[in-house]
Amino acid sequence: MSKKANRILLVFVLLIFVSFRGLSQSLTVKASVDTNLILIGDQIKLHLELTQPNNFQVNFPIFNDSIIDKIEILDRSNIDTIELDNKSLLLKQEYLITCFDSGIYEIPEFKFAFKSKDDSLTDTLKTRSFYLGVQTLKLDTTQANAIADIKLPIEAPITIQEALPYILYALAIIVFILLVIYFIRKRKKHEPIIKKKIKPKEPANVIALRELDKIKHEKYWQKGKVKYFHSIVTDVLRTYIENRFDIMAMEKTSQEIISSFTNNKLLDDDSFEKLKQILTLADFVKFAKYKPLPDDNEQSLNNAYKFVLNTKKVVDLYNPEKEEDKSDKNEIINDKSEEVVNN
Repeated sequence: MSKKANRILLVFVLLIFVSFRGLSQSLTVKASVDTNLILIGDQIKLHLELTQPNNFQVNFPIFNDSIIDKIEILDRSNIDTIELDNKSLLLKQEYLITCFDSGIYEIPEFKFAFKSKDDSLTDTLKTRSFYLGVQTLKLDTTQANAIADIKLPIEAPITIQEALPYILYALAIIVFILLVIYFIRKRKKHEPIIKKKIKPKEPANVIALRELDKIKHEKYWQKGKVKYFHSIVTDVLRTYIENRFDIMAMEKTSQEIISSFTNNKLLDDDSFEKLKQILTLADFVKFAKYKPLPDDNEQSLNNAYKFVLNTKKVVDLYNPEKEEDKSDKNEIINDKSEEVVNN
């Protein structure tokens, strides 16, 4: 090889050496821990630092659950980037680590792979390895056989949540005692515990006549609702009979209601026949699909009015507690009932 070629080769080698030396000065990596000696279970941070030029891309080492065997990773931070100047960056990452076995552990070199953005240069940088010591707690053997008093449990202050059930229980007992005292006093005074406003009960005839007026106003049978008309007329009379004569008419058939008034003096003959006509015609309409004439419908409603008016109780204005059976005064009522129905 000629001297000229040797010189060119030497210059080329020197240029490569200088470029790598400059690159090594601008690309640095470092790994360190808070302390190199810890107790079992202590937590310390592992710091990874990288200084690099702006035009390089560097990959940090990747760990799973541990740095090495028995050195566990509890948490890790994101990579923090700090711009040092227009040409270089400082990148940092921290790992929270611990160990549960005593011993001396060698933390190996960590590799950082880098390349230039134009892919003209690629290489790997390594950190220096170091040691981490993990030791157990030292036992005081001088006090191993010493006898000590048993310490009482430390009393924690009572919280509101703990005291609340007892407070509510005490209040419940107090309220119960006050209620018992209240009931006893009321009983001694012969007063009702709960005072109710007693609403005067409407007379049975007032209720029945009001319902019959509604039926008359609605004109059910004129609208073709003949079956419904006879059904509600008989329901009004059944309710009236229950309130007026204490006969459970709502639970009885028409024949049973008629039998209830047979061979007694509760009804006069005229009222009995009117009731019989209403119930019998209603049964024909409801069960035999009988189609009554308009006059039959009018007769049932008129007889219902007359039955109520003829059998209502009369209250003596001078002695309200004394009631007279209206059925004993049929002759007077018949004239008045004819006038009411015609109206």
